[in-house]
Amino acid sequence: MENQPLLKKIECAYVPVSDVPAAADWYGNVLGLRLRSPLEPGRGAIMIMGSGQWLFLLPSPGGHPLQFATMGWAETGAPYEMFPLCFETDDIQALEASLRGAGAWVENAIRNEGSCGFQLTFKDPDGNKFQAWQQP
Repeated sequence: MENQPLLKKIECAYVPVSDVPAAADWYGNVLGLRLRSPLEPGRGAIMIMGSGQWLFLLPSPGGHPLQFATMGWAETGAPYEMFPLCFETDDIQALEASLRGAGAWVENAIRNEGSCGFQLTFKDPDGNKFQAWQQP
C-alpha cells in the first residue's frame, strides 16, 4: 500500500522584510500583488497573489533574507545562492520588464529550460531571492 501525502499544497509563505510598508508597496507596484487589509504599525502585511494564495511580509529586524547556498546549481561547481520559493506566472516577459523597470536585481535574463518552462530569478529590495516560472 502506498502512503498518501499528508500535505496538499503550500497555502501561504512568510517573507522577512525590513520595512513592511515599503515592501508592501514594492510587492504591489512591481509584482502586482494586492494588499489584503490596511497596514497596522508593527505588524506584517498580507499580499494576495493571482491564485488567491497569501504571501505574508513580516518585519525582520536585522534583515535575514530568504536564501541559502547549495551545490550542483552553478556551472562552475561553486556554491549557488539558492531561492527557497518559485512562483508561477502567466507573463514572464511583463514580470521581467516590471522588475528591471523598478531597478530590481535580476539574474541574467529569462531562461528557456525546455519542458521545464521559462525561468527568471530575482530579488526583492530586502535581498529575498525568488524564481518565477512560466509553463512552456
